[in-house]
Amino acid sequence: MRRLTLLKDLVAFNKPIEIIADGLSQLDWDYKGQSLSVSSSQIRSILQRFLVGKFTAKDLENWANLIECREDIEYEGDRYEAIENVIYCLANPSIQGEITLVLCENMINTLN
Repeated sequence: MRRLTLLKDLVAFNKPIEIIADGLSQLDWDYKGQSLSVSSSQIRSILQRFLVGKFTAKDLENWANLIECREDIEYEGDRYEAIENVIYCLANPSIQGEITLVLCENMINTLN
């Protein structure tokens, strides 16, 4: 149950990223239980919060890094590839390019 609560906090980004990361670091990486599903609307909400200055680009990158490649998180079925691409781009700005307002606006449009 603790894992699910931490994952919900992560996906909603409703606590400071350091607190979420600390909690997740105490969990085993390998996981065989039920996954938490992330929807495109949840990702859009995070991107919109970034656009209005609720957190920094570095916070957004760290958030995406905590989500990327987790066995206990899955992406909404029909939007899987779009969500996966957004998370990858946000988690890897050194490869994909700087996280900017324009980039995030474009990501929101791809998730619509």
